[in-house]
Amino acid sequence: MIEVGQILSLRIRFNNYCTNAIEAHPVLVVRVDCKVSVIEVIHLDSTYGKPAWKALLPCNALIKFDNPKETVIDEESYAQLDNKFQIEMFHELIQTRRQIEKLSKDKLDNIIYRYNKYHKENGISDDKNVYMDKIEILNLNPNIVIL
Repeated sequence: MIEVGQILSLRIRFNNYCTNAIEAHPVLVVRVDCKVSVIEVIHLDSTYGKPAWKALLPCNALIKFDNPKETVIDEESYAQLDNKFQIEMFHELIQTRRQIEKLSKDKLDNIIYRYNKYHKENGISDDKNVYMDKIEILNLNPNIVIL
């Protein structure tokens, strides 16, 4: 079962006007809605090789690798708060989990708080409000094996 706080590695469509998907990238699970079979994820990006100010923009939330040391990310990263990615939940999606562990509680709570606050205060444009169904996810991620 996929749980809030876990990291998936997925190719996703970055917005509604782009036909190309980004390369497999880590995404943080921030909501699991079993009633409608949807998970919501936040796209993560590494700070490595990027200007420091990028991670500090209001639309991003820095995730420190240490204090406590994280097992689900390999380096300092930031969560991109200005998108809403919803994915149809299906059993085989579990194959995309990077590991069973989750982001530490305080960091996860902070990211979810900032994500919800950003969405409430800024709204999300239609092009960045993305829903992908099982078929699209399978087409973008041929490494997922249907059981």
